[in-house]
Formats: sequence, structure tokens, C-alpha cells
Amino acid sequence: MTSDQERPLQALILAGGLSRRLGGVPKAGLIMEGQTLLARTVDAVVGLLAGRSTATQLTSASTPAQTDGVATAQGGIAVVGPVEKIAGWLATAEHAGQAMAVQEDPPYSGPAAGIAAGIEALAADRGHVLVLACDMPWAGAVARLLLDASGDCSPGQGVMAVADGKKQPLAAVYPLRELRAAADTARAAHRLENASVFALVANVNMKELVVPAELTADIDTWADARAQGIAAGAAGAEG
Repeated sequence: MTSDQERPLQALILAGGLSRRLGGVPKAGLIMEGQTLLARTVDAVVGLLAGRSTATQLTSASTPAQTDGVATAQGGIAVVGPVEKIAGWLATAEHAGQAMAVQEDPPYSGPAAGIAAGIEALAADRGHVLVLACDMPWAGAVARLLLDASGDCSPGQGVMAVADGKKQPLAAVYPLRELRAAADTARAAHRLENASVFALVANVNMKELVVPAELTADIDTWADARAQGIAAGAAGAEG
């Protein structure tokens, strides 16, 4: 492994699902322990990045830079979802200003398209990117395990969580250059919209990290929400 300075770390949080099994109530706005799930995830990620020298200018995220005319998340965190709603979902976040909101094109076209949009907004062109879905209440805990495991990755390699024998592509640390190349290839072939994330990352070199299943448990139904102590209703639920 090269030095931390040579391997910057950024993050991409997906918050753009339609939440059909929740009756359209946005998962990102569900309240747990006084915070929305998105705010909870952003704050956890900021804490992890701040503890590493690989974080990219965490204090400057509120003023996006421009790279070839494209706004970039200088704070190292891109949140992908409906831009007009993300600020409301981040109202309970201590570090809301550290994240930049972007949306996949077309909107609500799935996590593969979301990953492609998010990495395009990230400032660095090397190192690694932590990819998380915002509907995992314990995303911060699984992210910490992933970051620890990523220290043993060889150049161009990432690490993906595996829980109960199932790979979790939305709980992973990817090599940024290789993930960006995969997204560019898929975009050129018109294979991003509603595409499988597994198809997107099929050629990215990833090792596996077995993690406790509860750390990757996500919120798909109201039964899942109740199991995490989340009541019906959400911040910004009107959208």
C-alpha cells in the first residue's frame, strides 16, 4: 500500500430511491435517534474522513470547486438524490455543509446511475471512494470496518462488505480510478439507467470483508423501520 497522502479517500452516499415499499416516503428522511438517516450517515462519514489524512479539504465543501466546468465536491462527500430535497434531509446533520448534492440523470434511474453521477462530482481522480446507501442505519459502523480493511488493499483494489453470504455493493470502498472507468464505459454503452450495480463493478478488483448482518441491514419496509425503532413519517415526507 502506498502512503495515505498518495491515496485520498472520498465518499459517495446514495439517497435517490423511490421507496415504493414505504408508500413513497423517502428513506433518507426517516428519523432515527433524532436524525434523518441521511444526516446520520453524513455525520458518520465526516467523522471517519476527518480521522484520516486522506480526507480532501473537509472544511471547504460548502464552496464547490470547478473542474472543466463541472462542480466538484471539494469536501470529499457527494450525496446523490433529489437535490431540492437533500438540504431538508440534512437539516439534522451537524456537518451538512461538508456534503455536495448531485442527482443522477435521469432522476430516479437507480444506484448504478447514482454512482456514476456521484463520482463525476468528486474532486480527486485517484485513491478510493467509500460508497454507502443512506438507508442503512448502521452505515457508519460498517464503513469503519471497510476503511480499516482497505488499508491492506493492493493498488487498484477495493473491499466490499459481505453479510449473511451476500455481497453488499452499496457498502464498499472502491478504487476511484477503476470505478470511474467502469462508469464511463457503462455510460458510453447506455448501460447505466436502471442497471445492476454488480454489472457496473463486475471488472473492478474487489476483495471481500465479512461483516455482521445487522450492520448492513437496510430499511425497505415499515417492518424494517419499526425493527430499528423508526416510526412512520419522515422529514421532507411530502415529496
